[in-house]
Formats: sequence, structure tokens, C-alpha cells
Amino acid sequence: MRTVDREHYAGLLRLAYLVLDDGDAPLTRARRAAARAARVRKGGYPAMRARLVAILLTDPPAGRPLLQRLFFEPVPTPKESVRAALLELSRHERLAYLLHRDGLTAPEAAAELGVHLQADFRDVDRATDAVDDRTGLDEAAQRAEIEAFEPDLVRLRPPLAVPRAWRVALAGGLAAVVLAVAGFVLIPPGEGSGGPAAIDPRAWQRTGSPTIYEWPAQGELRDNAGLLRRAADAWRDDRHDPPHGRVVVLYAGTVDGASLVVLRDSPGLRETPSVAQYFERRLSRGVESVRRLGTGAGQLIMLGMTWRYLVPPWLQEVQAALPSGRSPDWAPVAVKDGLTDPLPWRWFTPRCQNYLVFQMTFRPGNGGWPRTVTQLASHDPRSAAPRVWFRGPPERDERFSWAALHAVACEGAATLSESGDLRLGRLWSGELPDGGGRATLLTVDASSPWGAPGSSMLISAEGRALSERGRTNSDFTSSAGTVAAVWWRSPRRWHLVAAAGPDIVRLKTVGELGSHEMKMDHGTPLLVVPGPRTGGTPPETSSLPIVQVVAYETDGDRTVVDPS
Repeated sequence: MRTVDREHYAGLLRLAYLVLDDGDAPLTRARRAAARAARVRKGGYPAMRARLVAILLTDPPAGRPLLQRLFFEPVPTPKESVRAALLELSRHERLAYLLHRDGLTAPEAAAELGVHLQADFRDVDRATDAVDDRTGLDEAAQRAEIEAFEPDLVRLRPPLAVPRAWRVALAGGLAAVVLAVAGFVLIPPGEGSGGPAAIDPRAWQRTGSPTIYEWPAQGELRDNAGLLRRAADAWRDDRHDPPHGRVVVLYAGTVDGASLVVLRDSPGLRETPSVAQYFERRLSRGVESVRRLGTGAGQLIMLGMTWRYLVPPWLQEVQAALPSGRSPDWAPVAVKDGLTDPLPWRWFTPRCQNYLVFQMTFRPGNGGWPRTVTQLASHDPRSAAPRVWFRGPPERDERFSWAALHAVACEGAATLSESGDLRLGRLWSGELPDGGGRATLLTVDASSPWGAPGSSMLISAEGRALSERGRTNSDFTSSAGTVAAVWWRSPRRWHLVAAAGPDIVRLKTVGELGSHEMKMDHGTPLLVVPGPRTGGTPPETSSLPIVQVVAYETDGDRTVVDPS
């Protein structure tokens, strides 16, 4: 039985190590987990593996103290593509992927994980697809790389063909380590937990759609190991918003006399990463803000209250404007080593939800087509920074785009502080009844993992709000079959205004306003239904008649919108 245990121990050790690869003393912890799992006497390797899964998810072993790590935990070796890709996943996602590559089907891997956490086959598929995308290797090549990795042998193998000068330097380094162990004179307090990782500076140039996971370290202090370790340790010690997974440096430099480090974590596929900002000043040091990003796409990051922004290398030709203006007055913004020049301080007075509009040119490093990127960025580093897309019909034009941005930032068409990326559309433009003038029905869809319905609003040509927020059936990804409804008040009475996209052939109201219907053979269907008169004190929108709008699509499907 001992022989069987020894045969399976190597596989258990490999699995445990790859799951614990980013933590403290991964080899020591993996050995302990594998040894505990190998004690299972019945069921062979599958039973041992199931026991290992339970250990890793519910009771992972602790690491060694610092003194023991210096002698018993050798320096990690360079990571191959699969190991590097796994570091971008959370530990339960790594386990899902590794179980799948260990011969289990996606449902079988989900069932093994499901004993200890909520998981299904889609989680396994997502983790597998993520590694596929990041490595570019097929399944056989990934399996071969995993099976070739032997934690004990690889980590303890001596270097090949080391020159004499290097051996002398290594000997000197070993002596320094011995001195550090004896008196802790070479490792200042707070610098023993390891600094953040850094991304290959060329990684973003190898993809047509770089994200924050390909954002390389920038700034003149990015090689200051002591500063980076202190920053990473300070974030790990944060009680309220500690990092999840591996910590990676985005920027390290000197800003207004302070040392600044910007870090991001790697929470896996289920959640978007967080960004932390660590400052060292003459009289203080610590993490001053942590913000969870709305998406993993690379985006501008406001740096403290420095009036500056951090910019990924694929966003160029940066310009900014205040959304409060009737038209965009673009001001070019200089960028050096990823950091913008400070913007005018007078721009940062409270207005328009404290947001600015940025426009940049996205230039992928793989030679793809450049395109314009629009983003709303706050004065507050803790607030969301949504990117903005525009969609028809009709096609985007600059006047409508600016009016829509003004409505979103300054007129309350969306709450931006916690918003995901936004998609703005013009569903209808025309004349309102009772001399209400010309208006546009704007739809606002925010990216959301739940596919939540969007909102709508009637706006003027300058972006001024003419109605309260209404409802729409659309979400961030929808492009057809959209219908929206709002309540609008003229000087005489309330009106229900509903419009729809080209795939809607008929609109109908049901409820306390009775049945009203509009058929359209071409163009955008629009339905306007008179509501209560506004004589005396007008009713609040919450006390308006209960009504719903039913939209009939070309394929016979129906969708219902409640304007309240």
C-alpha cells in the first residue's frame, strides 16, 4: 500500500502546488496537503484527490516561519505559460481547471468541487477557456506542460552552466542570507512577505484587445523592490479591502514629492480586479484608496487627489473636457511614462457628479485598427470610471454624443459612482405634444453581470433632462427589439411616451390608462398616451396611473415595460 501511495504522491503534490502557487511557502504547504491526502486507504487515487480537494478548499496548511522558509523553501523558478495563466485565476478556479485536465469531465469536476462550494460545469468551462485564451496552447500541450512540472525536482535543480563570476556573486548572496537569518539586519520590518509581480512589458502588444491583465508596470520607481514590498504588504494587511489572489504592480513613481505605488489583484473570473493606491510621504505611509473596477478592461485611474490619471500604454492622444459645457472644449493632456500632467484644479469643483469626459485613441500593439475611446472619470479615486459606447439608430453624430454625455453626467440619466460601462442610444427624436418642442428618447444601459434592464430619459438637443428616468427592456448587450417608456409632463398634462427599435412592429398599453395601440410599417414606432391633467398640484410620478407597455416583435415575441 505504501508503494501505491508513493506513486500517487507526485500527482497530488503537483496539483496542490499549482493551486497554492501564489501564496506563502507553496512547496511546504503543498507537501503537507499531499501527505495528508495520501493517507486515504480506500478508493485509490480518486479518493486521495477528493481528500486533497477538501483540504485545499476548507483547511489549507499553513506556511513555515521566515527562518525556516529561507532554508527549506527555495527561490521559485520561472513560470511556464500554464502556471502564469493559473495565477490570474482564483484558487477554486485553478482547482476546477486542474481537475478537468486531470481527466475529469466538466460536470465531474464541478461535482467534486460542489461538495465544498457552489459550482457547476459552466465554472469549469470558464476556467478552462481562460487558460486556453491566455496560453494559446491546445489541451494536449497544456497537459504535457502540467505533467512535466515536478515541484521538488524543478525547484531544487542546480542552475546550468553558471559562469565563475556568477558563482562568486551567488556565494556572496548566500553569505548575506546567513547574516540576515542570524540578525535580521538585511530584511527591514515589513519587507519579508514578497513584493508584487510584474507583467511582461510586451504582453499588451501581442493581443488586439489588451486588458488590465496585460497592463505593464510603469514609473521610475518600478524597480524599487523595497518600496514595492512595503506597498504589497500594506494592502495585504488591509482589514477592509485586502487583495484576492496575486498582487501585480501597475505603477511606481514619485508624484508631488510622495512615493506612489498602484497595485491590482487577481480575483479570478467571477469578480473584477481591485486597484489599490499606496502613498509614502514624509510623515505618513499606507494604502489610501481601494476600488473594485467595473470591468477588467484597461481604463484611466485617478491617482489620489493629485489631479493626475494613470493611463495604459495602448490609450494614446488623450484629451479631456468638462461635461457641463454645451459643446466639448477638448484640452490635450500630456502623458509621460503612463502618468498624465495635472489637470486644471478649477475643473475639480463639485459639478456633474464630479466627472470629466476623456477621449483617447486606442492603438493595439498587434497592428489592429485604431479607434476612439470615450471614458468618464471621476475626481474621486474610489469611484467607477465607466467607458462609453454609442449605438443607433441613427448612426452616432457628435452633437448627439455630447448631449448624451451631458445628460448622463449632469442631468442624472445614470448614477455613475458605481456604474459599469455604459452604452448610450437614441431610440427616437421628434416633436413632443402640447408644444413641448423637439426631444430625443435616450436609452442608458450599464454593463451588469445580472443583465439588469436599462433606463431611459427624454432630453433636449443640449442634453437637458425633460423627464424623469423611465424604463427600458434593453441591457448592455441588446441591439434589437428595444422598447422604452417614460412619463413626461407638459404644461397641461402628463403623457406616457413610448418608443421602440426597428424590430418592434406594434406598441400597446394596458392598465389604468386603457388600451391604446400604435402600428408602424416603417420607421420607429412611437406611442404617446395622454395621462392625468396637471391642474393644481401635479401628482408625483409614484402616484401616476399604473400602466404597462407591450411591444410586439417581428418574430412574434413580446416584451413588457413598466415606465414607473
